Amino acid sequence: MVAPLTTPGSHPAPCPGSAEIAAGLAAAWALLHDAGGAVAELAQLSREPDAAPAPRDFALRAAAAGPAQLMLAEQMIDDCAAALHSGLTALIAAQEHGRDPTAAALTLWREFDRARRALLALTAPRR
Repeated sequence: MVAPLTTPGSHPAPCPGSAEIAAGLAAAWALLHDAGGAVAELAQLSREPDAAPAPRDFALRAAAAGPAQLMLAEQMIDDCAAALHSGLTALIAAQEHGRDPTAAALTLWREFDRARRALLALTAPRR
């Protein structure tokens, strides 16, 4: 197997068909962060600085990481979104029933943050 040619500091060329996946990935990344923000609010966390890449930048980064990383990133985002959806539903239901969701929301936010860091590591440019 021949490695793609790159120049220092560049990314390999995205795999064929990755443009469509990357477009969906950008939207999913944005929605994931919206859900993470809602969890952070329920956890009573202050607004974090925008340290995560913008949706389009994340998608381009994932596409440039290669086909395997792109597909894995897509699956990881889907899994994290499903967990956040279930968790947010439970947190909101608890709050509506007069329960304090802060501790549970903080736990869910930490899981979101770990997943986000894993996604960033998975798609990090290779040196």
